[in-house]
Amino acid sequence: MADKPARRKRYRGTHPRAFDEKYKELDPQAYPDEHAKVRAQGRTPAATHVPILLAEVMAALSPGPDKVIVDCTLGYGGHSQAMAQAGARVIGLDLDTTELARTRARLGALGLDVSTHNTNFAGVPAVLAQLGLNGVHGLLADLGVSSMQLDDPRRGFGFKHEGPLDMRMDATRGKGAAQLIADLPEPELAELLSEHGDEPRAAEIARSLKRQQPTTSKALAALVLRAHGLDPSTFRGHGKHPAARVFQALRIAVNREAANLAALLRVLPQVLLPGGVAAIISFHSGEERAVRGAFKDYLEQGVLAQAELTGIKPSRQEVHDNPRARSARLFFGRRAP
Repeated sequence: MADKPARRKRYRGTHPRAFDEKYKELDPQAYPDEHAKVRAQGRTPAATHVPILLAEVMAALSPGPDKVIVDCTLGYGGHSQAMAQAGARVIGLDLDTTELARTRARLGALGLDVSTHNTNFAGVPAVLAQLGLNGVHGLLADLGVSSMQLDDPRRGFGFKHEGPLDMRMDATRGKGAAQLIADLPEPELAELLSEHGDEPRAAEIARSLKRQQPTTSKALAALVLRAHGLDPSTFRGHGKHPAARVFQALRIAVNREAANLAALLRVLPQVLLPGGVAAIISFHSGEERAVRGAFKDYLEQGVLAQAELTGIKPSRQEVHDNPRARSARLFFGRRAP
């Protein structure tokens, strides 16, 4: 007797809503047409990350058979895939152990030999030394959180689905967002929300965070909505969610992203070969200030021969196709010969 076809995953309504219900989006090899359909709707398929400003990054780094390029934020591997397919030797770094293993397998299935390392971008010099390299021709750092992390409610990075308020890239290290809220004094928490999230109601939200001590993503999102005078039970807003700034600020603090970016910017002169290019994609004003300031200093010191300091924005079409690209800005600088 022939095997019966597997029954589709059951869910309420006509369309899947929960992360685990989106079995077609989660299995692009079995359902390749589903990804195309979701992208055509201006959405990012679940557990997939669409590389941002890909054409612009490729133009800046010019990957080829004679180039060694380090991707400091490997993520889903979209940028690395394109650079490896162009013939470059690509070295990928990522702090997220879970996603690193998946991306390594995905790139391997495509026949791409990308060297992968479980570390954050501050560890670039150590990785290059381990590989016996004295520098690279190109360096990429995409400072945004990946869609795989945002979409998976178990990680606590997003506010669309209920999950623990964690936000750690590596769940084996440090403290999660809920513990950070519990430990930080209110004034420091308010400063964190203002500095890393540009949150206009930082003091009020910090006060509510300390008073209510949210432990789930939905609880935090509801708290922020109320602070903005909105009812969580009826909110159906479009565009950027009011809680996005707070989630961003907490994620940056939990993963020490500002300190790691500062460390990366400090070591650029020693990891870039003469004529090498560093390309950095930022997503908020604090990152922009840090990158622009470092590149300007290096220009004045003669370390960089040229730099893009305005920040290249994604096209309207890219933002339509991938709304998560809307805040992205690409900066790059070329090492002096």
